[in-house]
Amino acid sequence: MANTFYIVRHGQTNWNILGKTQGHGNSDLTKKGEEQALELAEAMLNYPIDLIYSSDLGRAIQTAEIVGQKIGVEVKQTPALREMGFGAWEGLLIEEIKKDHLDTYTTWRNEPHLVNIEGGETLHIIKERVDNFIKEINEKYDNKHILLVSHSVTVRVMLLSFLNSGMENIYRIKQDNTALNMVEFRDYGPVVLKMNDTSHIKNNEKINNSALE
Repeated sequence: MANTFYIVRHGQTNWNILGKTQGHGNSDLTKKGEEQALELAEAMLNYPIDLIYSSDLGRAIQTAEIVGQKIGVEVKQTPALREMGFGAWEGLLIEEIKKDHLDTYTTWRNEPHLVNIEGGETLHIIKERVDNFIKEINEKYDNKHILLVSHSVTVRVMLLSFLNSGMENIYRIKQDNTALNMVEFRDYGPVVLKMNDTSHIKNNEKINNSALE
């Protein structure tokens, strides 16, 4: 048997609550976000995690470090797991994006695989980035249990890629803060075992959406 990946989104951030688009920008975890990361850490004690890789953005590092300290595994940072860069949209609310970038925003909502945000990345760039990373990890390790701490769009791109589904389906997958996804690589390819599992979170709550959702 090949590697098993445990893929999670970071905990709740201040910008999540405000509904601001984060991308490569950063916002620290809220108190709730820290609690979510601790609850995720408790859940991860049930799995034989060998390695932890995290996006090199602060909110993902914070989440990964909380888990790593709890389960006794060192966190390795990589830009491969970064969120999609949203360029000119970063730090903006949906209403602000609509006001100044309506045409591009309309494309993002209706044909996300075709969007080209000023100063940002495309979904296809993210797919190439994460596909290369997963390939590299699978070539480097075998039969390991690997936790990846990443971001909403990036995680959804990974899952769509595993399912051999087009990037136009980005909105068909939900990813809540610290949601757990499990993917097992077998001889015939990746098999998704779990998706957007938030059963470890106590008092889960809905927050404002950003343009990423």
